[in-house]
Amino acid sequence: VLTVEIIVMICLFFFFWVTAKDKSEKIFALAFVKLMRYDGTTLRDGEHDLIVYKAEAKKLEDASTYLSLPSTKIELEEKGHSATGKSMQNLGSCTISKDSFQISTLVCSTKLTQNVDLLGLLKWRSNTSLLHQNLKQLMKVDGGEVVKFLQDTLDALFNIMMENSESETFDTLVFDALVFIIGLIADRKFQHFNPVLETYIKKHFSATLAY
Repeated sequence: VLTVEIIVMICLFFFFWVTAKDKSEKIFALAFVKLMRYDGTTLRDGEHDLIVYKAEAKKLEDASTYLSLPSTKIELEEKGHSATGKSMQNLGSCTISKDSFQISTLVCSTKLTQNVDLLGLLKWRSNTSLLHQNLKQLMKVDGGEVVKFLQDTLDALFNIMMENSESETFDTLVFDALVFIIGLIADRKFQHFNPVLETYIKKHFSATLAY
């Protein structure tokens, strides 16, 4: 029996249950995947080979037992462990099963991005030393990802201008970014976002120093 739970949007858990002779059900294995990556971006779309962990039922019910462990075979190999053959071993109080479990994910969000360059721009205040690079990289971000965060991206660009109004350091880069975004909206592929841009201009734009 397989059950799926989402807990506070941190991880996706897959519990494997076995029915005992007394007809009671006990967890005998689990797999999980972290929805957020270390760099603040979300789990990449696509297929993921998850590690199946086995342990006593009580230990598997305690998330602290395994949340610090790698959740995918790629993570396991990055930490210097082999994901195949006789090298399968115990990690902490959990045993890595030779069973395999693969999932395919597609993340849809207007607040969480899979692109580290776009994330860097949206959270530019957290590391202003990378602002020049983040502005240049924006023009390389997939258009579909940019338009999903249209208002947040425009807010970030105008705030950069507002908070750096005493210098012209970022003016050209911000201008180029705005032209890039307007060009995206003008493209037939994203023209249905034009009402979003119009609404932003009429109702949300308030950057008086950038006007």
